[in-house]
Amino acid sequence: MKPPPTVCKGKWGMREMVATKIGRPRSEKADTAILRATLDLVSAKGYRGITVDQIAAQAKVGKMTIYRRWPNKAAVVMDALLELVGPETDFPSVPEASQSLRLQLHLQVKFFKSKYGMLIRSLLAEAQSSEELAEAFRERWIRPRRLGVVDILKKAVAQGQIRPDIDFELATDLLYGPLYYRLLIGTGPITTKFVDSLYQQFMVGHQSGNIGLRDR
Repeated sequence: MKPPPTVCKGKWGMREMVATKIGRPRSEKADTAILRATLDLVSAKGYRGITVDQIAAQAKVGKMTIYRRWPNKAAVVMDALLELVGPETDFPSVPEASQSLRLQLHLQVKFFKSKYGMLIRSLLAEAQSSEELAEAFRERWIRPRRLGVVDILKKAVAQGQIRPDIDFELATDLLYGPLYYRLLIGTGPITTKFVDSLYQQFMVGHQSGNIGLRDR
């Protein structure tokens, strides 16, 4: 009788691994090769232009090795982005949470202006006609990143930099929605000047000491 599956939560807690005493142990080397091959292929050919077979061939693993780790192509694509590129926009470790937020917005600008920003834009476009990709994008890219923003906002509240009555989900939309809007629609450049202005206007309305709508 096989032992029950063990859910292994990594940095982002998104993938599952079934641990048993039978069969080969999971290879981190294979994981890295798969994620790197996926990122290289999707950057070069786009989401529609790649298949799991091509990923397996470039990573030099069997196709079933991929399917034992990820349920579909969309999931492995988003995990490749998150694990190989996502850390480039982690919140900097500085004493003040509000400054970490401002610095992270600068990192987001750099990321969106790179080739990976264009990849994000193309994946979002593809997601409009692929529910599989849309779900993977929400759950494996957007959700963990939103949780990171909410966490830093809560730290800013605890440090007395942001008033405690804010809606954290709405605040996340206010800060990052304009970046994605410019990325997708092209209404203006994505620059550090733009995000500094965005950050300053956000802080004017949300910094500690301001009167919130609930108090009026």
